[in-house]
Amino acid sequence: MQKFGVVVLLAFCSLASSPLAMAEGPFPRLLPPPEDFHLTLREEPHNSVAPGPSCSGEASLTLLCRAFTLILKNAGRRTIHISELRCFEPDVVFEMRESRSNSGWRPVSQPGKPACGALDWINIRLKPEETTEYTTRLIAPRRSIEALGGASLGTGSYKLRAHWALWGCTEAPEGTDCLTPLQVVRGAASSVADVALQEPVTVLSNEVTAESPPLLDLGNLKFSFEVTIASAQMSKAETDAQPACAAASITNVDCTVFHYVIRNLADRPVRNATASCSDTSIRPEYRFEGSEWKSVPYRAWVCTMNVLVETQILPGGAIEGTFTLRTLRPGFDTSALQTAGEYQLRFTFWPNACIASPDASFCLTRPERQPTATSKELTLRNRRSSQVPVSLSAVSEARSCKLHARARLGCALSIQRLEGSRLGCRGRGCYANSIEGK
Repeated sequence: MQKFGVVVLLAFCSLASSPLAMAEGPFPRLLPPPEDFHLTLREEPHNSVAPGPSCSGEASLTLLCRAFTLILKNAGRRTIHISELRCFEPDVVFEMRESRSNSGWRPVSQPGKPACGALDWINIRLKPEETTEYTTRLIAPRRSIEALGGASLGTGSYKLRAHWALWGCTEAPEGTDCLTPLQVVRGAASSVADVALQEPVTVLSNEVTAESPPLLDLGNLKFSFEVTIASAQMSKAETDAQPACAAASITNVDCTVFHYVIRNLADRPVRNATASCSDTSIRPEYRFEGSEWKSVPYRAWVCTMNVLVETQILPGGAIEGTFTLRTLRPGFDTSALQTAGEYQLRFTFWPNACIASPDASFCLTRPERQPTATSKELTLRNRRSSQVPVSLSAVSEARSCKLHARARLGCALSIQRLEGSRLGCRGRGCYANSIEGK
């Protein structure tokens, strides 16, 4: 959902001299003001709009998969023309009321970014009192809910509204096609038309109340977690980014490169959330020459930026990556692992996952019970040399706990919830200011 809408950059072709211009400046507005339009929003409980890949099964019951219709009426005294591209959705943004945001509203659904092979323009002519309609689901193949960061709209009532950005022109004199000449692409170097340069008119709809119903039990989360010593090729890529690991004083425990695989063993897609700075989803433990297991302690850390990333994992699918104890977030103190000798290491994956829609594009429910998974032991011989450590093959061993997902995420919350707030984190503090999905 797009950052947010379609921005078209054009070479300007002297619209300012047009007698149709209704505002001064190099990019005049050729449509009447917003007061000359009326936009009505209503829910369509029995609409036959194709549900798309996100909205089959239980997902079809969610608010994001419900259909809504917008009726745009020309309430002015002049005939107008509205310009659209056939390969794009109309520039309509749906919002929900959010008291914690600065504006009081939060974007829910916005136009997507489809690839257009050709610019096929649409010319919609509306006489006074005539209307045009647009019906869509909040999530659809050519719409996006990126602003939600993959989150669901949980059970309850929601206030929704929409605003529609319009490009076009006003007939002068009546009966003249004012729009077609503006939809012409001028010059071989350009890929857009003059109409896209003008200042749009944005029309706001009424507010409606929509209900998001509770869902039936969707089952449990289940993961496996494997950690092995990374291959030489993987290790080189990781250590090349850490010049300190080439120094003779750095021990194998600090710079050993580990390869991890997190696999979704459940029968539903999931989205797992991690934080770019304060992430604690992989937690190491160690023991020295057969002693008791101990957690590797955190070191003090500060986050100036904390991005929440939600990663899709389909049933049977996996995500993987590499890390060293020096680079594992949020930061671990390995001073207790410097003595030469044999160490055993194991790692536990602490998920912050939701059960997702069929295409894993958004969350349906976030179970309170989040099962951890612990890798088998790896054995390292810690020496101040470049000797390659010995490892046992790493298989996964699932464990369960009832730690609430939000507590494990620490301070990795969305900016919509914590705009400008300083968060209480495990380190010295951090700020949450962004959301991403992948």
